[in-house]
Amino acid sequence: MKISRSIAKSYDKLADEYTREAYTNHLALSQLKRFANLLPKNAKVLDVGCGGGQDAKFLSDQGYAVLGIDVSKEMIKRAKIYAPKATFQKIDIRKLQGESYDGIWCCRVFHHISLDDQSGFLDALNKNLSIGGILYLTSVVSDKNSDYEAFDSGNDHLLKKRLRPATFKKIIADHGFKILRFSFWSEKKGMEVICKKEF
Repeated sequence: MKISRSIAKSYDKLADEYTREAYTNHLALSQLKRFANLLPKNAKVLDVGCGGGQDAKFLSDQGYAVLGIDVSKEMIKRAKIYAPKATFQKIDIRKLQGESYDGIWCCRVFHHISLDDQSGFLDALNKNLSIGGILYLTSVVSDKNSDYEAFDSGNDHLLKKRLRPATFKKIIADHGFKILRFSFWSEKKGMEVICKKEF
């Protein structure tokens, strides 16, 4: 879990700036609405990598029972203030004791998971999602003919894993998810899927 500790430290430092920006400029709002439309009424939702709670706030305001988790203690502190209808916990999903959720929202997190750890991360998502449940997941697109990981050019040392779209789709399918929708965003620098858990 060395990577989780490194990411937690980086986001602890960025917490105020990140949270202000997230609530001022809610970039994932249209995707959240699409995701929410696929959930049953009174759904239980897990927000993985919840940050300052902006997405958990939207979902809990719609009446869903939301647990937001993050490895950054400073992010969790802010989420509890800004999204009081949701519940929050500082934990890595790979340590979460599997409870069954109707939906898992995992936005702008997967690119922080190393190539070696991505299978275990997807297994953890699968374990915590009920059969037929909905998963939203994003990743960063490779600009090479290979999958690779590198560090930001800035001082935050945040791991960024970059995947070819074919790899992203394959590993999702290999871990028990059926892709309902695939699309690119941010001028094809990012990609997103909405999936259903099949097994």
